[in-house]
Amino acid sequence: MLHREMDGPNLKNDRSGGIEGLPLQLMILILIATLATAIIIGWMGNISTPESIGDVTLDKSDVSAVRGANGYCTITETFSVYVTDQDDNPLKDAVITLSGHGIQDAYGNTVHKNTDKDGKVTFNKNSMRLKMSSNTGFVTVNVSKPGYGEDSSCKIIVIV
Repeated sequence: MLHREMDGPNLKNDRSGGIEGLPLQLMILILIATLATAIIIGWMGNISTPESIGDVTLDKSDVSAVRGANGYCTITETFSVYVTDQDDNPLKDAVITLSGHGIQDAYGNTVHKNTDKDGKVTFNKNSMRLKMSSNTGFVTVNVSKPGYGEDSSCKIIVIV
């Protein structure tokens, strides 16, 4: 017995000393979790709010047209379209395309224009024609811009 006391406790079989390493392992785990959280928050800080088309409005709710001899009706009023983004800022370079009743320009092409720096585009009178069998109809104002999406919610009434 005397020999055993001189050698000290047998650490190989002594389980009570295992608690000494736990705080160190716990601190390492907390450090790794904190670094991982900081990295994820850093990535999320670079994520921006998606951009989208906000409002599409017209300066007139309806326009007049005159029926021609060739079966086409010519729009006889100038009208403007205004486009904003989700923050109500004018949306520059959005493509405005008119559709419905076979609307076309004087050369038979699709009617389309780009908005200016104020988010505005103007369609001049006598520059568009369409086929209408009735005295009233709708033309859809389609808006699109890369990165912003598309909007087709605005319509203008055409009265012959």
